[in-house]
Amino acid sequence: MNKKLFMLAFTGLFLVACGGETTTDEATDETVDEVVESCTYSYDPAETVLTWTAFKLTERVGVSGTFDEINVTANDGAEDMYAVLSGANFDIPVSSLNSQDEVRDPKIKNNFFGVMTETSNITGVVSSLSQDGGTVEITMNGISKSYDGEVKVDGEQITFLTEIDLVDFDGQPAVDSLGVVCEAKHTGEDGINKLWTEVEIAVKTTLVKECK
Repeated sequence: MNKKLFMLAFTGLFLVACGGETTTDEATDETVDEVVESCTYSYDPAETVLTWTAFKLTERVGVSGTFDEINVTANDGAEDMYAVLSGANFDIPVSSLNSQDEVRDPKIKNNFFGVMTETSNITGVVSSLSQDGGTVEITMNGISKSYDGEVKVDGEQITFLTEIDLVDFDGQPAVDSLGVVCEAKHTGEDGINKLWTEVEIAVKTTLVKECK
């Protein structure tokens, strides 16, 4: 036998005898349990701001303010962030009104809300709330009225926007009363004393999210 051929045959036999054969990795199927995060949401009164914007003069100049106290009974511990506020009741003391003007605030409290019936507090309920919008029922001057509004969401922050009309609450006498004591501020260059009955409302709150 040719010496080179003999050496090749010997080497091949050695490799087979020593387990040098080609091995194939076998795929191992492993079942991985998916961890599902469970989260709940709660209401935080310190993270809630209500801004109202009224309008004066023929040119419709906005005047904004807030209420320093807003009492809300929410559905804490809900898995759906909208469910925390859907059905929630609220109570706003008129005495906490803050328009950033110490002269104007007493006039609004006494000559506007003071003219109304049973309106030391503004009360109501969030009738419904979802990413598509919401409905809130407001009670003021002994009258309840429902308004639809827009909902904006940024993370855990929910903002509800709507516009109310004081005429719906028989509020024209209160508007006229405030117009008298604020005549100088509500009269424009056209000589017209004007306070619009429409008021824009924006409520912004950031919920507390807890996950396990």
